[in-house]
Amino acid sequence: MSDLDMAWHEEGICQTTDPDLFFPESGAPLAAIKVCAGCPVRRRCLDHALTAPEDHGIWGGTTRNQRRRMTKAA
Repeated sequence: MSDLDMAWHEEGICQTTDPDLFFPESGAPLAAIKVCAGCPVRRRCLDHALTAPEDHGIWGGTTRNQRRRMTKAA
């Protein structure tokens, strides 16, 4: 499977949620993080964000800064 294979995305709760929620301009990501908490593909989403890498938005229930820390720690 390719790192860019995003078929799992169709199973995400985000598919039925306003996309603007996951790219908050105000820097207030809590609503998106709450949505992600119950998502069945949360881990796949986070893995994608760390591999791609996704530098903007909420992915797998994490913010850009959280993902940067994860990458540095690895």
